[in-house]
Amino acid sequence: MALSKRLKIGGVYYRGDVCAVGAVTGNHAVVITNTSGAVINGISITPDDYDAGEKMSLIHYDDSAGTGATLAILADDIYNVGKNATIMLDFPALELVHKGQSLKFIYNNSSGNAKNVYILSEYIGIKKTS
Repeated sequence: MALSKRLKIGGVYYRGDVCAVGAVTGNHAVVITNTSGAVINGISITPDDYDAGEKMSLIHYDDSAGTGATLAILADDIYNVGKNATIMLDFPALELVHKGQSLKFIYNNSSGNAKNVYILSEYIGIKKTS
């Protein structure tokens, strides 16, 4: 995630989100929106608990609700590798997220145990103002 240090115009900012996974089996999601056009250099994902076989996905949508047309599947079937073990997804080609688009993080809870999954996104471009 060092690309941002070489930028002369714009800047970088970080955004944290939490996917609160309830104590029921099935998919739990959080939609990551952006108020201004930017690119995403990388995302770090840290679950606070581990249950074998649970998977995560990350999908880019053309709307801010995370229900529109799929623009890209950025990560699919990424396993939870351990309690507090961070998974770092770097996007070498960067992922352009226009204003009004979103990324949807989906956690498939197969165990029925509640947990939080912490997400840190690194944006490059116009700094967020609100």
